[in-house]
Amino acid sequence: MTTKILLVGLSYTGPAIPDTTIDVLGLCRPKVCEAKAAYSLYEYDVILINPESYSHFLFGEATKHSTSNNELWELKAENNNYDLDSAYDALDRSAELTAAIAQGTRVVWLLTPDKRVHFFGWRSVYSGYANERIQRIVNSATKHHKKSKKLTFTPNENPFAAYFQQLQIDGWRMCISDVGEDVAAIAESPEGYCLGGRVTAANSAGWLLTAPTTQDAANKLVQCAIGLNSTSVTSGVYHGIFLSHTSTDKPFVRELKARLESHGVNEVWLDEAEIQIGDSLIKKIDEGLKKTKYIGVVLSPRSINSPWVEKELEIAINREISSGEVVVLPLLYEKCELPAFLRGKLYADFTAPSEYEESLDKLLRRLKVG
Repeated sequence: MTTKILLVGLSYTGPAIPDTTIDVLGLCRPKVCEAKAAYSLYEYDVILINPESYSHFLFGEATKHSTSNNELWELKAENNNYDLDSAYDALDRSAELTAAIAQGTRVVWLLTPDKRVHFFGWRSVYSGYANERIQRIVNSATKHHKKSKKLTFTPNENPFAAYFQQLQIDGWRMCISDVGEDVAAIAESPEGYCLGGRVTAANSAGWLLTAPTTQDAANKLVQCAIGLNSTSVTSGVYHGIFLSHTSTDKPFVRELKARLESHGVNEVWLDEAEIQIGDSLIKKIDEGLKKTKYIGVVLSPRSINSPWVEKELEIAINREISSGEVVVLPLLYEKCELPAFLRGKLYADFTAPSEYEESLDKLLRRLKVG
């Protein structure tokens, strides 16, 4: 049986989930925008709602008006049918969501800063929750806007444990307090503010969670929401990698190491993390090369002239020749003339910020076991 998921205001870019269909759609009326309107909400098994802007909950994604303080007026100017009252039947969608909850649909509402526009009276993006109870809880709570990676949660019997683990890497931005018994917290900030919990009140049975700050976190959130446990939502098993680089390129290398580890690559060998005072540098580097399958050579105008990088490459190339397998992975950090023995190899190009994610994905695919 296929699981049907509706994402309102966020997307999923992770690995395909078997027997699952994912709709990224909004809560607008079908007659207003057929292509962007979700089916009746009781047709879904899992629903996640992120009313980050009016466009997010009306059409399921951002539009060019999303960041404007006059978003509702601009939507109406673009298309008169996008008038909020014409585009969104809050009572009907709320009735659909009530029916969905009654039949067992798992609903996740995401915390977002309120956005209020004076549009024939003050209008709040919280109406996009399609549930008056949740709207009242969030409206009445004290909202705290922060920038932090610190949080506490109990991993056992927490269906969103993997999501909160990702937030410890990527960071979170919003939490609430003064919610009384309306929200049974499953994650908190160090000062005890709620980062997420279960809501059980009348027809409002579901989860209220802080919103993801990265696509990686959004992917984890979706995976958790469909009922996968913490083990199931890890990113997979990866071979280790030794990052050969020159010391002046360490800021880039440290960031790359953190990103690889956030995807589940546990063995990312970096000399500064492994070599202690008094250790033999050459011996420890040799040990690191033996512990990992791949050598990632971070290429820049500085590294190609580094004697240490040359030494590490010499060891790696000898291993590649003797094993007959690909061992050396060129990682282009800055434009430079590639060493002759690397020119015929495909490389991950990190020189342009716009290409970073694609290059990271390319590297992860190479490191994947199996």
